[in-house]
Amino acid sequence: MRLGIDFGTSNSAAAIVRDGTLLPIRFGEAEQFRTSVYFPGVVPDPEDFQLDAGQEHELQQLIDSAARAARAAGQERTPQALRREALRALRREWMEARAGKERSASDLLQNAVYGDDALEAYFEEHEGNLVQSPKSMLGYNLHPRARQTITGIAAHILEHIRLTASAQLGQPLRSALLGRPVQFRSSIGEAGNDQALDILREAASQAGFDQIDFLEEPAAAAMHYHAESSDRHQAVIVDIGGGTTDIAHAEVGGSEAPRIHRAWGIARGGTDIDLALSLSGYMPLFGRGITRVPTHHYVEAATVQDMTRQREFRQHNYDNVDAPWGARLQALQDTGNTARLYRDVERAKIALSGASEHRSTLDYIARDLHVDNSADGLAAAAHGYLTQIRELLAQVRNDIGGDPDAVFLTGGMSRAGYLRQAAAEAFPGARMVHGEPSLGVVQGLALAAASRD
Repeated sequence: MRLGIDFGTSNSAAAIVRDGTLLPIRFGEAEQFRTSVYFPGVVPDPEDFQLDAGQEHELQQLIDSAARAARAAGQERTPQALRREALRALRREWMEARAGKERSASDLLQNAVYGDDALEAYFEEHEGNLVQSPKSMLGYNLHPRARQTITGIAAHILEHIRLTASAQLGQPLRSALLGRPVQFRSSIGEAGNDQALDILREAASQAGFDQIDFLEEPAAAAMHYHAESSDRHQAVIVDIGGGTTDIAHAEVGGSEAPRIHRAWGIARGGTDIDLALSLSGYMPLFGRGITRVPTHHYVEAATVQDMTRQREFRQHNYDNVDAPWGARLQALQDTGNTARLYRDVERAKIALSGASEHRSTLDYIARDLHVDNSADGLAAAAHGYLTQIRELLAQVRNDIGGDPDAVFLTGGMSRAGYLRQAAAEAFPGARMVHGEPSLGVVQGLALAAASRD
């Protein structure tokens, strides 16, 4: 049997077809979990590295050895370059030794906590490491050590999925079909897609999978829609997720296999709306647009998926920022509070998809502090993303030459009325079909996986 896995930016899920029946994998009481993991053991920070007396001698030996090798090769190396290289080597050894101690002491895999429980454990323990939405970093320009870390985190999550599914089904699972966006979020262009897939392959191997294949997420959603359609017709599949927006044009329904004509995608999704809402609706309470604190500090605080930005935010000094902004920024720097704020932003975004107003209580920052958001404010925050998705939908309509018979909407963000409206306006002659927002892709992956066995 082959497992279908939706390794999502915001949430992850798995499903399988057994004896002709589609079975979702349950994670506790739910059929998906937040793509977050908390490691109780403290992962060493390279900035903590300091040379001791014994290492000074070792450092000089490394410098002398590298200098001799450079002379033998006819190269000129400055003393500064030789020292930097030797320091990097010692720091790497120190990191590996520290990480090994932490791993053996806390047994990271067994003690790791996943999903919403990861946030609660992190808030309670006030130490360790919380990693959220690692998928959003797969396509970025990563230092080799950062790439190794991201690969390991993805492997932990995939191992959690594999072991949970194996336990539920009563047999070991070693093969999976993994969903992938048309375009990963990336800072290095098309090379980011290749890198992301390489990282996921390596992570899946580390997680115990012997075979791993990929299917574009809108094609998986088309498989799900096809299984529910009795009549053959042309459809545009719109999958709006946390990190990406993917669209496919397909012929689905009836007794024949679905046929995917083409796919489009942009590396934007719900997390971009989260960031925009955080900056416009929440960060003014911390002085954004009022104080002289640079704007990028607020972006760092709001971008919880980026561990480097989170570390940089915690290192800023706000002692001289006017009250009450300085004290609030310092409170936001406390362990776990950027994650708490991000969760409140997410909750507001979800609530405002069906309500006109929502209040977030920020008593972890200051007593009686709260923020009131409106549906109009959310729409204003989402304007940049809405412009991009409207342009993408217009491109799809132009490329296929008009309206399809149906537009099938899926993905967590497809619940939002303003996104449903954008799709309806882009294809006025098509009927709108609203799929299961959270599980449409993973169900399609399971069906596709079964068809390949």
